[in-house]
Amino acid sequence: MSLDLERATHLPASGTTGSGVRQRLRVLAAGPSTPDRLRRLGAVLVLGCLLAGVFSLVDGTARTEAVHEGGSRIAAVHADAAELYRSLADADAMATSGFVSGGQEPAQIRARYDRDIADTTARLVHAAGLLPADDPAAPALATIAAQLPVYSGLVESARTYNRLGYPLGQSYLDSASRLMATEILPAADELRRLQAEALADAYGRAGSAPIAVLLMGLAALAAVVDAAVRERRRTQRVLSVGLTVAGGAIVVALLWWVVAMSVASGRLTEAERHSGIADTLDEARAAVLQARSNESLVLVARGGGAADSGFTAAIERVLGTISTSGLLDAARDAAEPDTDDRIAAVRTATEEWMTAHRRLRELDDGGLYRDAVASATGAAPDGSGAAFDRLGTVLGETIDAERAAFRAEADTAAAALTGLAAGPAVLALVAAAAAAAGIGRRVEEYR
Repeated sequence: MSLDLERATHLPASGTTGSGVRQRLRVLAAGPSTPDRLRRLGAVLVLGCLLAGVFSLVDGTARTEAVHEGGSRIAAVHADAAELYRSLADADAMATSGFVSGGQEPAQIRARYDRDIADTTARLVHAAGLLPADDPAAPALATIAAQLPVYSGLVESARTYNRLGYPLGQSYLDSASRLMATEILPAADELRRLQAEALADAYGRAGSAPIAVLLMGLAALAAVVDAAVRERRRTQRVLSVGLTVAGGAIVVALLWWVVAMSVASGRLTEAERHSGIADTLDEARAAVLQARSNESLVLVARGGGAADSGFTAAIERVLGTISTSGLLDAARDAAEPDTDDRIAAVRTATEEWMTAHRRLRELDDGGLYRDAVASATGAAPDGSGAAFDRLGTVLGETIDAERAAFRAEADTAAAALTGLAAGPAVLALVAAAAAAAGIGRRVEEYR
């Protein structure tokens, strides 16, 4: 028996080195002896463990990078886009509000407008530094950057003519508002929408089920278990230490993936939900600001209640109508109980502003223009201006709370994926080494 094994497993000394290597490979691939079979088995087990490690490393790295990019670059640009939209809409609302008083606009309104323009400029610079040149959102950002100086110039011209008492200022103000409504705000909305889609795509990739990794890991585990069972039956031994360690390492790697992905997927889903609510409330805030701008424009133009349709349409978009749901309804449907209370507060503040706006329109339509202006610009608690400011505060606090919840969930997901790129891959290498050692020990027994 030993002589047969020796002939089967040892090559003749004659011949070149190349032919000797080829003959060894042929014996390894087709040798009929038990050591040859064990070597083939060991090669299969090592290859399976290494493939499982490669799949784990590639997939884990991709998911970790997706979460990191989503939580850092994409989230930052998304936040910039949302703040761009808000500051632009607020700047337009303040520009029109400043004309209501006639002549010199109130200092606090001018300061708020200037702050909005400065914030917009800073956000543009920050977003441009983070956005790749070939990103689909780059043209929208370029549109805002190109049109913002034009808008600011029209507003300044309108102010100049307004201070001089020339009616031409109204024409410049109308042109500026049209530019904001038709080009700048749609570009900001496009930027925000595209970044929201990019964020959802990144988190979708990161939180999807790791089918390939689990299948490869289970296949490697099945091969190790099968080899261990067969060797136990053949040798009547309890277990092979090497194969047991290999199987244990693969099990730990698979459990690592299952636990990490279960936590990360749930947190990413919650992060997307909070981000979606914040986006919906951002749209509501923009609609409120557009309604404020319309309220001021109607007062400046002395257009009367017939020109108030823009305000009504904007507020109906926020609150909805008898037959249609509004933005606050959509936010409430996606919210949790604690957020419901905040959204209810936003609805209450919106309705209070609507009531104040109706009183303003009654004053204006009744010929009490100065009283209507005082309602729009004064600090009286029941005035339209004060009600608008209260609504803006409540909306801002609610949006900030949702964005903070988004960041917390995203950070938790990132923490859950910590080590996923390298940890299971290292365990797969341990499994490969242990499987090779376990099989090698069996081969040594035949020498």
